[in-house]
Formats: sequence, C-alpha cells, structure tokens
Amino acid sequence: MSYVGGGNGTSANPYTKVEFDSMLSNDNWNGGYVEGMGYVAPNTYIYGNSVYWGSVSQDYYTFPDYVTSLSSDGLNQMAESLAGAIPGVGSYTAYLSQELGDMSREIQSELLKKGYNGSSSFTIVRTYMGSSVKFSVYNANNGELITSKTINMFGFWQ
Repeated sequence: MSYVGGGNGTSANPYTKVEFDSMLSNDNWNGGYVEGMGYVAPNTYIYGNSVYWGSVSQDYYTFPDYVTSLSSDGLNQMAESLAGAIPGVGSYTAYLSQELGDMSREIQSELLKKGYNGSSSFTIVRTYMGSSVKFSVYNANNGELITSKTINMFGFWQ
C-alpha cells in the first residue's frame, strides 16, 4: 500500500502518520522514521501511554519534554499498575513510585553523560513483561538504542 507523498521510512524520507497508522493496524510495521515522531521501534504494537500488562507503548520526546514528563502523577500511575500485580500490596505504591523516579533519573544521567542535551530527541519504548517493565531509549534521529532499564513489581531495577 502506498500513499501520494508517502515516505520509505528513512530519516530523509519518513513515513507519513497515515502510513504508520495503517501499517501498525495491519500488523506489518517493521520500524522506521515517521513524520513528527522520529524513529519508531519495530516491536511497537500500541502507540501512546499504556499501563496494561502485556502491552508495549512508546512516546517521542525531546530531552526537555522527557525530563518534565517524569511527574509524580505519571510515576504514581505506573507504580499503581506494578503494585496491582500483587493482590493486597497497594501500600508499595509510594515505594515503587520512588524507585521508578530513581531509575528515570539514572536514565537521564546516562543520556547527559553520553552527550545528549536540550536539542536531542528520543523514542522511549515501555515493554510490559509479566512482573516487570522494560524501558528502552532510542535516539529519534537514527533509531540507535541508547540504553535500557528494567524494573520489577518489587521495585528492583537494573
């Protein structure tokens, strides 16, 4: 399927959002660049924020947007989802939120040490894997994996 003015998924000629949506909906997305979103990983099945187990979600961020996206509300929502995997353990929400925050700050630190700055853009892919969530950070300009961290429902991350 092709669209007038569509791309081929390279950084010089990205897919349109219509092409991306169509390929994603038809389960034939193989990764590539998308207008206004940067690089989109090939294993993406759900675009946007998701806290449901067994799903993959991703977001496109500039570095400043990524730093400000780490609000306590978002971390609390993720912590509640992780804590919800264990019946009766809702009291861990604050602890999990703190650990998610610590892990996110470690990712930010790695990005800064590797020379990324306010003009950098990233694709953050979250993969929900049973009792853990893997955060993979890709360079939105070239699709290269920069770093990844995994946190489990007990708040242990690496």
